Amino acid sequence: MTGVYALGFKLILQIFFTLAVFSFLYRDSPIYRFAEHVFVGVATGYAVVVQFHTVFMPNLVRPLRDEGLAGLAHGRVHAAALLLVIPGMLGFMIFFKFFDNYAWIARWPMAVVIGYYSGAAIIGSAQGDLIPQVQANLVPFIKAGSWGRFLAEPGLFTALDVVYNPILIVGTICCLIYFFFSKEHKGMTGGAATVGIWFLMVSFGASYGSTVMTRVSLFLERAYFLLKEKTTLPGSELDNWKVTAVMLVLVVGFLVAYRLRVGPEET
Repeated sequence: MTGVYALGFKLILQIFFTLAVFSFLYRDSPIYRFAEHVFVGVATGYAVVVQFHTVFMPNLVRPLRDEGLAGLAHGRVHAAALLLVIPGMLGFMIFFKFFDNYAWIARWPMAVVIGYYSGAAIIGSAQGDLIPQVQANLVPFIKAGSWGRFLAEPGLFTALDVVYNPILIVGTICCLIYFFFSKEHKGMTGGAATVGIWFLMVSFGASYGSTVMTRVSLFLERAYFLLKEKTTLPGSELDNWKVTAVMLVLVVGFLVAYRLRVGPEET
């Protein structure tokens, strides 16, 4: 019976928090803020525990304890392990941020972190984004073989294959001109910048559409869970929609009672 109660309680929590988040579609309310705070608190606690067991202990505490300090106790010197004292001290210095008189000490480790990751990001972005993008745009104006395929089989797709590289080259140049502010966008420069804006809007629209479709797929997954899925219990199955109906009545009842208590929302 304990397993049945645990599965049932888990299902109730899943459905409650899903409906609590969806309640924001109506307006902000304590039930939504409760779900939000629980999510942030659980996520933060989980992240701290994961970082403690996967970063702090194996990368600092254990090497420093098992190799550095234990080595010194046995007359051996592990320089690499002993050097871990430096990042350990830098990490400890961050906590001085909580003391007003010594908050300046926390700037040193933050400077090291920001400086290191800025340098790493510049190199990573250049090698992973900038150089590959430049190489990808160094293409012939007409794709090799595309014109021959179009003449052999005229059609929409073979025609698009012919204009693929010209659109790519023109769009790249016009977008770069749009972000070139050393010359006023007038005349030919202004026309090219306008074309660049069109390409940017198409790109942003496609990205936004892709993001919306991703969110819609997440919503459909939640809707399917609430209304169609069944939870397997020991010896039986429970339709999720039955629990959803009960929880929906409770959530809506709470929202109505809360709105009647606080009065109409000020505009």
